[in-house]
Amino acid sequence: MTNKDLEKLSEDLLLRIRRRPGRPVATASLQKAFGAGADDVVAALGKLKRLGYKIRKKTGGQIAFVAAADSLTVTEIGYGLSSKVIGKKIHAYHSVKSTNDIATQLAQSGTPEGTIVTAETQTKGRGRLGRSWYSPPKTGIYVSIILKPKFRPEAAPGLAVMTSLALAEAVEKHTSGEVKIKWPNDIHVNGKKVAGILTELSAERNRVDYVVVGVGINVNQKPDDFPQELKSIATSLRAVNRRKVPRLDLLRLFLSNFEKEYLGYQKGQLGRSRKRIRKYSSLIGQQVRLSFGNRIVEGKAIDIDATGALIIEMDGQRRAVTSGEVTVVKD
Repeated sequence: MTNKDLEKLSEDLLLRIRRRPGRPVATASLQKAFGAGADDVVAALGKLKRLGYKIRKKTGGQIAFVAAADSLTVTEIGYGLSSKVIGKKIHAYHSVKSTNDIATQLAQSGTPEGTIVTAETQTKGRGRLGRSWYSPPKTGIYVSIILKPKFRPEAAPGLAVMTSLALAEAVEKHTSGEVKIKWPNDIHVNGKKVAGILTELSAERNRVDYVVVGVGINVNQKPDDFPQELKSIATSLRAVNRRKVPRLDLLRLFLSNFEKEYLGYQKGQLGRSRKRIRKYSSLIGQQVRLSFGNRIVEGKAIDIDATGALIIEMDGQRRAVTSGEVTVVKD
């Protein structure tokens, strides 16, 4: 049996036995169902176990599916994924320099909208403003989504806020901590950063060629796993909850949320979502300092508009800000 045949048999076996977790299945019936020999079925089951699936041997030549592997594979991400476009095509890797880099190459080669790229670890993960993103193996979620929207380039900046909302609502389902959005693209839990978003755009004068939305989520890192320079500002869901979080459940929920928000965004940008965005915002009502380029200004953050711009009141005047680094001014 070739490696390709073994991989196909392993996937087919997995889909069959996971339908009834804990229920015994005769290996002889699997051989018959897939026209495979006994040694081939044993090899396929062994491959699944090496991937992290828990499969228990029973008496009388039977086995039972116990639990899925916590692995970001094409099979696992797609299993039970409710979104129709986002994640319809999946590229999953063990290790890459950057999922955004691979997604950009795929977008340029004509891959369909909604294609996602994931990896168990990144060696050169990127954040905003040229920063690196800490991406240890098998603990976080690193995913890039390819979009090919019909709107004009000036409507694209709000995608970061849209993604933040979809992500905040997914994270909230998996933590008892307080979830907040730090405009425009960070998710905080209990005041520390747990996720970040990086959007990269290719556009011509009047149209968007593609947008790559990269997301990094700190899921199951232990507190001591973070480098010293990040311990005071970053956290993970595991550190907050004091227990591991199922990465696949979180990723699938986020992708489903993302699709719903994206459909709404294409119709009216953030118009229908602003109430929920305000609920999560960590800046609205706060005195903030904003730096962009060589300028630094201070004012009160009072709203986020339908384009995703932060509305700041300075000297009695309101100003819409679409980019920059924002910090809350401490009393």
